[in-house]
Amino acid sequence: MNYLKYIPAILFLIMTLSSCGNESNKVATEIENATQTIKNSKKVAESASGMQENIQLLRKMEHLTKEQWEAWLPETVLGMPSTTPQFNFLPGLGSCAANYKVGNKRIRVMVIDGAGEKGAGGVGPYRMSSKMDYDTEDKWGYTKSRMINGIKVKESYNKTGDSYSLSMFYNERFAVDVETHEIEQSELDQIVKGLNLNKLSN
Repeated sequence: MNYLKYIPAILFLIMTLSSCGNESNKVATEIENATQTIKNSKKVAESASGMQENIQLLRKMEHLTKEQWEAWLPETVLGMPSTTPQFNFLPGLGSCAANYKVGNKRIRVMVIDGAGEKGAGGVGPYRMSSKMDYDTEDKWGYTKSRMINGIKVKESYNKTGDSYSLSMFYNERFAVDVETHEIEQSELDQIVKGLNLNKLSN
């Protein structure tokens, strides 16, 4: 299987890095990341058939209209009002973006509808990412997978910008991105719940 090709590289990595005694932490991190890559590659390979079926199904569907996006879009998130929502449409592709802001606190939400010829391909990275499990951390921050309100979420934290980002593939159709500024980690669950993604439908 394809994921087996990583094994020689990992063995070489272990031998090379382990020769440097003062690099023990780096060795452990690199080995952990490489092992995770193998596991995720296996999961993606095992899910290939299901992902192809999902693509074919979405291609036959119609993306949401502007009226349907507006009916879903929350007026507030964490008590912050929506500003300048944007709706973008191309043949076979529709998306929506909105900003929520109070003072320096900001949340940006972007959703791509996977329905349609272009939409089915546009959500590809999210479809694949949803089959993976993340759990990495370094001096710059972390990325991990977890469940929020019954939805599998890829959560990332950037220490430099003190910001969080959430990525998810909702209902095997909608690619959802959330970016925050001056928002606490404890508030992330509230954000996802406040988006009411279950109302995204046509």
